[in-house]
Amino acid sequence: MMASCEYRPDLARSEEARMIRKIVAGRQDLFNELIAPHLRPLSNMVHASIGAHPDAEDIVQQASLKAFTHLAQFRFEASFRTWLIRIGLNEVRQWRRKQVSSPLTSFALTALTEFSAVDPAHSPLSECERNEAVGHVRAAVARLPEKYRLVILLRDLEDLSISEVAGKLGLTIPGVKTRHLRARRKVAWLLARERTSRPGRSALR
Repeated sequence: MMASCEYRPDLARSEEARMIRKIVAGRQDLFNELIAPHLRPLSNMVHASIGAHPDAEDIVQQASLKAFTHLAQFRFEASFRTWLIRIGLNEVRQWRRKQVSSPLTSFALTALTEFSAVDPAHSPLSECERNEAVGHVRAAVARLPEKYRLVILLRDLEDLSISEVAGKLGLTIPGVKTRHLRARRKVAWLLARERTSRPGRSALR
C-alpha cells in the first residue's frame, strides 16, 4: 500500500507497544494502522500452509479479527507480527481439522494438490477417493528414508511446530523447513509415479 504501511524493524517494537496500549485503552481506530504492515506476511504464511485454497483470505480475516478482539492479552514478550502469525497458524490448524477428521487424509490431499502432477492432463484429486489417497500416502511415507519419514510424521501427522520438530531431531529451524519441503516433494513424486503405474492407467510418454 502506501509508504506509511512499510515495516521498520528499528522503530516497530516501541511504536507497536505504544499503539497497542492506546488501542486497548479505547483508540480502536488505530488497529488498522497497527496491523497494516503485517497483513502481507500473514497472508503469505496462510497461502504457504494451505495453497491457493479459496478459504485462505477468510483465514487471514479471522486471524486479524482474533488479534483485534484479544489484543488486551498481548504481553509484549514477542513482536506483534510474531503474535499475529501464531494466531494465523492456529486458525490454519483449526481449518484443517474442520476439512477432514484424519491428519493423514489432510496431508494426502495437500500432497496431491500442492505439487505438480507428473501427468498434467489428469487431476489426482479428481481420480482418487479420499480413503484410497490415504492408503497411497501411507505407503509412500513408509518408503521414505528415515530422516524424511520422521519429519513428515512429526510435522504433518503429529502437528508439531517447526521449533518442536527441530528440538526433537536436533536440527535448526531452517534445516527442518528444508527437510520437510524435500520430504513432501518426495512423497508427491512417489504418489505421482505410483499413479501412472496402476492398472488401467496410461504410462507417461
